[in-house]
Amino acid sequence: MLNIGFTPDSDMDIPAGAERAWRDGRIGLATLSATDLRYGWFAYRTDFEVGGHAFLSGAREPLVDTMFTLAHTLRSLFANGSAEIDFTESSYVIRLEVTGDRVTFTPSHRAPAEPPRCAVEDYTAAVRAFVATGTAWLAGNRPAIAANPALHELRTLVSDPAGGDSGGTGDPDR
Repeated sequence: MLNIGFTPDSDMDIPAGAERAWRDGRIGLATLSATDLRYGWFAYRTDFEVGGHAFLSGAREPLVDTMFTLAHTLRSLFANGSAEIDFTESSYVIRLEVTGDRVTFTPSHRAPAEPPRCAVEDYTAAVRAFVATGTAWLAGNRPAIAANPALHELRTLVSDPAGGDSGGTGDPDR
């Protein structure tokens, strides 16, 4: 079983330090940098579970940062056969490694006796679905963000994780 999801709420859409500028119209979602969007904006409860092991369970993470991090893991898996999911605000890291047609997930803390695994194809589909759902939710609830280049970049990253294979089905062992 593989589950990657988020639960949106409006409690953490805007970082505390940006609320006044947001209300005054001095910050526009269409022009915020990807870096700004990755840190503090749209922090939602996030779940990430593989094979019954909950790597994240209701952890409040910035949605855009999580989408970029997961999208980049696809690139690394297809290019190098391994990747890491790391979190800026903590030392927690999830290491991913491709063996054959499976991805093994090994956390830096609280590792289960048997590391969870799933098919590369399933992980790729789950990350693509997470990014598609996240970008659609953001654009649907904050229409100005639809014009932000960061959302286009996210869609591009997951549409071609192999970095050149238009079908996104690159060989994870190369």
